[in-house]
Amino acid sequence: MRTAATSPVDRLTVGHYMLRRWSLEEDVRQLERLGFRSISLASTKLKAYGTRRAVPLLRASGLEVAHIGSYGWFGADRRRLARGLADVRRMIEVAHAVGAQALFVLSGPLAGAPWETGAALLADAYARLVPEATAAGVRLAIEVIHPLRQDLSFVNTLADARRIARAAGPRGGYVLDFFHSGWEPRLLETVATDAARRIHAVQISDVKRVTMRTGDRALLGKGILPLRQLFRALEGGGYRGWYEVEIISDDVDALGYATVLRRTRSAFARYCS
Repeated sequence: MRTAATSPVDRLTVGHYMLRRWSLEEDVRQLERLGFRSISLASTKLKAYGTRRAVPLLRASGLEVAHIGSYGWFGADRRRLARGLADVRRMIEVAHAVGAQALFVLSGPLAGAPWETGAALLADAYARLVPEATAAGVRLAIEVIHPLRQDLSFVNTLADARRIARAAGPRGGYVLDFFHSGWEPRLLETVATDAARRIHAVQISDVKRVTMRTGDRALLGKGILPLRQLFRALEGGGYRGWYEVEIISDDVDALGYATVLRRTRSAFARYCS
């Protein structure tokens, strides 16, 4: 199912990876109880529960599935590329089955190869997969990961993702994650330019003034990002997709998931008003 909601508040989805102590069944039950419309899925929790088991659970729930991530891990050699292609193709079918709007692809590490080698392989794989995803009604979105996490990805800037997305044609696009990309120069200009076509999904959190961990994110309004300006650039630029809450932090575990989700929903509504 695709959301027809125009208000950003009605397009708020919860990335269940941040709910680290809950199972997928608990995620579904608790999000419904708290009045959320949508859930976004992470590969680790989906695999732990079992993808085949998850599909009927999600289809029977009252939640729309917004995003599924992260798949591919293409790396920088042909053997890993073949595995990555098969992995993404399998998940395109799953995304279609549960009505997800976007499927995220991750480059994986270079493992000593030159950046140009990995980027060329990723661009080739992505360009081959985009038409297949489009035919299934799914947006294929390139994930941009903070430079600290070279174990996850060598696509570390919006410029990297934009180049690969454009090479794949008009359907190519990427994930805007506030944490991973909030540090970049000319961010608001880039967001406004790409909002309608190239930004396929948005993951929201705030950034602490000082941290050395990508798993140490701040609740909305508790960090240093220009949140109101970011949401204004997205909505004003024509973005009409989901906003995924992706606040991965020990603070979330300490405060309690229900408390964090209620506070985040309220803060999101304020910053989007």
